[in-house]
Amino acid sequence: MQLQAQRTPALTSISAESTRNLDLALHVAAASSAQSMVTLRKCVCDCVNNMKASDLGAVQMILTIKACAKGSSVRYRPLGDEYPTSNIDLLLDEIVKWSIIEFYRA
Repeated sequence: MQLQAQRTPALTSISAESTRNLDLALHVAAASSAQSMVTLRKCVCDCVNNMKASDLGAVQMILTIKACAKGSSVRYRPLGDEYPTSNIDLLLDEIVKWSIIEFYRA
């Protein structure tokens, strides 16, 4: 019985105001994150289509999109962003996945 109590969330220990603020922040963050990922994917697909039009092969396309993404941290560095490459590294797998999907799309 005690084990079950430890696994039950103690939601009552969070004030209604704090819960409401968390709800709002989560929904805003999720919405803006989803929109920014849609925009990023579109930009990645545009780059891939440019490379396809230039007759680049799949391996060269992947190497190029990875280099372009990593180079972005040098070309664009927001003020106060001490670790810009870490942001890109987090998204690199998604960028490569989207690139492959777009490259082989009919």
